[in-house]
Amino acid sequence: MHSMDPQLELQMETTQYLEDSYMAIVSKTVWELMTKEFIFSELLPNLYSRGDQNTLMEESAEQTQRRDEMLRMHHLLKEALSIIHDINTTTVSTSTGARGQLLAAGAEHLCRTQAWWLLRWAPQGKR
Repeated sequence: MHSMDPQLELQMETTQYLEDSYMAIVSKTVWELMTKEFIFSELLPNLYSRGDQNTLMEESAEQTQRRDEMLRMHHLLKEALSIIHDINTTTVSTSTGARGQLLAAGAEHLCRTQAWWLLRWAPQGKR
């Protein structure tokens, strides 16, 4: 039902908003408490009872491989950014107009090509 009184409607909307916000906070708090309780009362004791606690923190072979691949990719991207930076800082536009724009576009294309080649075709040892 809609009221003809705009002030009453505004108060009702405000009340509904406050109620929704309060319920969202309560739901989140209850969820966090339940999750924390489950972790400390069920999950951790179950994990600790299964065997040697030192092996729980060992990194799997798959995780080691993934971490190494991410580090290689990180170093490749840093090298590509360095190449891009070097080209951007050493490229000087000598003229204005269409010819100067073509020279700048050519340098940008060269930079992208070098970065792409480095990421795509560099030998595994170089990555």
